[in-house]
Amino acid sequence: MNRILALLALLMTFALVACGSDWSVGPNDGGASFSKRYHYYYEVDCRYDAFDQPYDCSDTYSMSPSMTVDLRITRDGYVSLCVDDNCSYYNPGEYDTGYDHGDYYYNFEGDDTRMVIYANGSELIYIDSYKGYASYYYYDYYDAY
Repeated sequence: MNRILALLALLMTFALVACGSDWSVGPNDGGASFSKRYHYYYEVDCRYDAFDQPYDCSDTYSMSPSMTVDLRITRDGYVSLCVDDNCSYYNPGEYDTGYDHGDYYYNFEGDDTRMVIYANGSELIYIDSYKGYASYYYYDYYDAY
């Protein structure tokens, strides 16, 4: 029995030496995974023009029920985006990132639609350019228009 435990300990030592100290998933590129859940309680609906500008916006109103968004990004750039349990998946290069309003955002584009999610969860924007409207979602009451 002691020989089996000694052999097991030796194998575990070899495994630790072979793997090194980095037990993370994905490439060791210095990036980090991202997993957030956002809840949005307020909405503003706007018409949207060809110059990417909202106009003729509604007042901010409370949504019932609220909208839940799960955004998960792996270290190697694969994304799962779930809006009220309806999930979409994106490969690296199928979405953009940027910096605006003091925080990073993720931009997911479809054929005639676009969804922008700010990393701090302050705002989600859904734009349908074919129908010419945009919806702005907030977790806190926000009267921007």
